[in-house]
Amino acid sequence: MRTKAILCAIVAFAACFAAFGAGKDTVINYYTDGSDNVRVVWEAVIDAFNKKNTGVVVKLQFLASGAGGQTGTDKLIAAIKAKQKSVDIDLLELEENKITRILTEGAPNGLAKLDWKKIPNIASVSGRSLVAPDQAMPYRGSAVFIAYNSAKVPTPPATSKDLYAWIKANPGRFAYNDPATGGAGGAFVQTAIYNFLPAEAMRSVDEKWVAQWDQGFNLLKEIHPFLYKASGKVQYTVKNQGSLDLLASGSIDMCPAWADQVLDQKAKGLLPASIRLAQIDPPLTGSLYMLGVPSLSKNKEAAYKFLNFVASAEAQDIFVRVMKAIPVIDPAKLPADTVSMLSGLKANYRTMTIGNLGSKQMYPRWTREISTLP
Repeated sequence: MRTKAILCAIVAFAACFAAFGAGKDTVINYYTDGSDNVRVVWEAVIDAFNKKNTGVVVKLQFLASGAGGQTGTDKLIAAIKAKQKSVDIDLLELEENKITRILTEGAPNGLAKLDWKKIPNIASVSGRSLVAPDQAMPYRGSAVFIAYNSAKVPTPPATSKDLYAWIKANPGRFAYNDPATGGAGGAFVQTAIYNFLPAEAMRSVDEKWVAQWDQGFNLLKEIHPFLYKASGKVQYTVKNQGSLDLLASGSIDMCPAWADQVLDQKAKGLLPASIRLAQIDPPLTGSLYMLGVPSLSKNKEAAYKFLNFVASAEAQDIFVRVMKAIPVIDPAKLPADTVSMLSGLKANYRTMTIGNLGSKQMYPRWTREISTLP
């Protein structure tokens, strides 16, 4: 009887110990936003990490673009302004404008300085943030190109001047999305405006440049009557996908689009084989996407473990295969069949660092002056 009691006690202790151990995993919240392909690829990367790593569990907090909710960047800035002691954001997807917003609207130390010794795979990562090289780790590149139907346009425009001339010569065959609903339309609008400004303006959050936007806005007004129409009225599509849907149906022959989105949809048969990509000169704007750790996070050590995985060849392979993203490590480290998915695409694009000038001033002005034109 005594032996049975001892065995029961041992079993009970083991069960309690197991339950205690199972609860020791550190859960980190990763915040990101964007098109649905962003959600899909991160689910794949996080699933791969969670399956092979112990002690850390990553949870995805995703906000679809155009949904109108509070992004991770907005939430972090609000927490900093409210002088909170901590925040439930442990990792945050970033690009230069978001970094600029956090460091200027929040605080210069709003993002933690990363300890590269705890991210050994960073040695294989090319590129660094121009704004905060020690506070963000690149994980993929993405660029906006001109997507065109080669069956209708054998030779696409080579320069921005050629592109605008093509739009005027082919009424109704070009479309771009409302810039507030997606980065492809945003890149088109930004390029039209900033091509008239000095190169330094693309790396500045100074509001003095706003006064020099008129020439670019006049160009957007000039091409407005020649864009895609429905029911006799010019239509600006909603989200990046809106323009691609028109391209796929043959309603237009050309539009700005994210290269990874086009390659991914071609691979899935969602876009005709005749759809190709071309870059103009000067290039449309693109982004180097990065990850950062808020200084208010209480799980920095756990975040380092995930950051190191994201920079690994295994994770980079997932980004290319699932999203057709431009890898940030030497493609030679990836399987040949994975690299072939990029179809020789080169990351030819310009990045912009204008903080919230785009979302707070440029896009609202576009809505007032361009979208309302007859």
